Amino acid sequence: MKKLVLLSLTLFAFISFAKAQISAGVNLQSSETFVTVGTDPYKQFFGEGRIGTGGDIGIELMGAYNIVQKDDVNFYAGLGLGLDNDRHNNHHDDDDIYVAIPIGLLITPFNSKNLGLVLEAAPILATDHGDYFRAGFGFKYTFR
Repeated sequence: MKKLVLLSLTLFAFISFAKAQISAGVNLQSSETFVTVGTDPYKQFFGEGRIGTGGDIGIELMGAYNIVQKDDVNFYAGLGLGLDNDRHNNHHDDDDIYVAIPIGLLITPFNSKNLGLVLEAAPILATDHGDYFRAGFGFKYTFR
């Protein structure tokens, strides 16, 4: 629980010091659903905090680099650090710390470039419950 509180405080500090527009979204991943808040995803470097919903709550901090930036699509790769409270419901006392390596696309096919579709996949390297691979899609809105 202490780790979860520390990661939460780090997330809020990260967002408060970010000098960019804010984005918010929902990612429906194969492992769980994330609510996201982050910096401007159209910048070369951007960051995001994710809160896993359903069952036990998890937190993930992710930083990414836009490798390809086009008018209607961005291709990015990043690195994330997460904390999950017993993803497999084994009722262990220890939280599962993991490293994520997300690779994704942000596609903005609409006239408004504020709303985008996110397609993402990531290998997850976990400490307690073993490694796994997650993939999914989501929606992101950037407040400008």
